[in-house]
Amino acid sequence: MKHIAIISHGHQDLLINSKLGGLLGAADCTIWVKDNRPSSELKSYCEQHRALGVHYSDAKPGLGFGENNNFLFAQVEREVGFQTGDIFIVMNPDITCDIATIDAFAEQMKSQGHQLATINLYRDTNYQVPDTNIRHFPGILSIIKMPIVNSFSETYDKQKFGSIESIAVEWASGAFLGFEPEHFRRLAGFDPAYFMYFEDVDICYRSRRDLQQQVYFYPKLKAVHLAQHKNRQLFSQHAKWFFQSFFTFLVRRYLRRAKVRSHHAS
Repeated sequence: MKHIAIISHGHQDLLINSKLGGLLGAADCTIWVKDNRPSSELKSYCEQHRALGVHYSDAKPGLGFGENNNFLFAQVEREVGFQTGDIFIVMNPDITCDIATIDAFAEQMKSQGHQLATINLYRDTNYQVPDTNIRHFPGILSIIKMPIVNSFSETYDKQKFGSIESIAVEWASGAFLGFEPEHFRRLAGFDPAYFMYFEDVDICYRSRRDLQQQVYFYPKLKAVHLAQHKNRQLFSQHAKWFFQSFFTFLVRRYLRRAKVRSHHAS
């Protein structure tokens, strides 16, 4: 079973028009919608399609990205439970994906034994403009490079991966991430210290560092991501969240490294 977690922040029109990202009615699939800005239209739409495996909740509005997805993971456990072979997929409301891709994604995770994985996102429906959803971990030098390259971390060149089935990368965007449920439990989900931004960097980093499980990228599986990148508006609330989370990640990463070096020295 594929359990899809979608968080809406006023995305009711987008989700309704896209039929929940193109996944409404998918076999062996449940869709869990957490409405962070409760909408009567979205609630009604989801309840009309309850028989198709759609679940809706407007409880605890105002949570951050990570906490919302942790909430949905707990809801899946409580209401239906995870079975052997199930996959928990975090998916943005601005992603459109076909059912065949979700099925292939789940099958590839199972067959290759991957605990954490993502697909190839594009910014256009013709799959010509790649989304930078796989990256290297940011570091101190990222602060210096950011104004020059207009990015906080180095991206992978996806064109180099076109002919392969999967490859390990450092981290992948939370716009689309698939977890083996037990792996998500062992990670204790997303860290709620990140209200928005970098919770995906953090969970991929902890997966790699603490559990020796890398995130895998499947180049041949594609979906459309109509990202807004609100964090790029310098004086916006999104920019504030972005930089707070950025520095939180850097500080925690380097404190961890310092602790490890100290342990080895002793």
